[in-house]
Amino acid sequence: MTRKEKLLLVWMTVSFCLFFGGLLMFDRRPRLLNVLDALFFVPAFIYAARVHLDDVLGFLKRNLWLLVFLVFATVSTFFADQPNLTRFTRAFFQIFTLFAFSQAILRTHATLFWRALLLGILFGALVAMVDFYCYYFIVDRPFSSQLYGNFEVFHINRFITLSTNQLYASMYFVTLPFFAFLAASRLPRSLMVRLAPYAATLMIVVYLIANQRRSTLVALVAGCLILPLVTLKKKLIVPLVLVGVIIGSIFVISPDIIMERGASNRFAIWTETWHAITEHPVLGHAMAGEMPDIHIIRPDNGKPDVYSHPHNYYLSLLYYLGFAGLLLWTLIWLPAALRSLRGEHRAHLALAALATGLTAVLFDGVHPYTPFMYNWPSVWIPMALLVACTQRDQRARPTPPGDGHADARE
Repeated sequence: MTRKEKLLLVWMTVSFCLFFGGLLMFDRRPRLLNVLDALFFVPAFIYAARVHLDDVLGFLKRNLWLLVFLVFATVSTFFADQPNLTRFTRAFFQIFTLFAFSQAILRTHATLFWRALLLGILFGALVAMVDFYCYYFIVDRPFSSQLYGNFEVFHINRFITLSTNQLYASMYFVTLPFFAFLAASRLPRSLMVRLAPYAATLMIVVYLIANQRRSTLVALVAGCLILPLVTLKKKLIVPLVLVGVIIGSIFVISPDIIMERGASNRFAIWTETWHAITEHPVLGHAMAGEMPDIHIIRPDNGKPDVYSHPHNYYLSLLYYLGFAGLLLWTLIWLPAALRSLRGEHRAHLALAALATGLTAVLFDGVHPYTPFMYNWPSVWIPMALLVACTQRDQRARPTPPGDGHADARE
């Protein structure tokens, strides 16, 4: 490994450590964003620009729908009641850079990228375990209580503050096990590479179970179900069975964890949000800082209640950008998802990660278009990885039919 490659590996590893652990480490998201801009996004943009310079038109053509969506969403803020050009220009830059860099680095230093990604996920899993330990052994909450329950803040010491809530945690970590196995599948085989994704997954699953969000369990089932369906490998049904065993055990041991909150007023919230969507169904209400409060009557007790968002990423997308925005957003990832189903491609784990994330945001998504945020690992990161993987595989020579080596590592 050359000195340049070592520096590249260190830079990406530190960046991915902040990607997957930063929102638990920084007490204020703006601080993390400033660090990520300086450490990752600006250098990544320069790197991607240099790589794609020899085929600018080809790169723009391959990412046409991404660019159209980003322009449409950013320009729409001019028509909002409270335009926020700075925020959405930053979102444009960061999302575009994520896609451009992912495609560039897989062309030039794929092995270094996957190694750094796996190390970053391991670091994030360790940070999650620190939070887990602090909450249950230092704060001394009983194991029956939900991790980050009631949105409390705990100052453990000058370096550790538990301030992340359940919603953030579930969005932030639910896809990371799939990322870990995807990265390991693209690396040269070794004992450490084989064990690393299992270690990360074990820590993350413990963390998510302690988090006690039902939407997380549903999303994990969706991701595990996608794998045997798209690969037709019977052995991949095992993780799906394991998730089923976990859910079944919860019902047997403590069903209140899942049943006590009913539907959490989701249907009432979604109904009221739909009424607002129908006011401007095609182009939406334009991107703005916050959605107006959603007033409902709780079905369980008939009392009024107020919510700040619809707890559904797709309804948020429809509210802000209408059906035009939803269509453009879908076109970013759907062609890559369809290509990944072909036998010559090896992006099944990226597709499973995206399926997991898109299922998770069905219940908990807030803002559909932001700079780096807790929902990025559920939406933008798996999209970027899926697109980059399928594009790289298209550049490579297709495996002849019946070779038997295609998808061997996934």
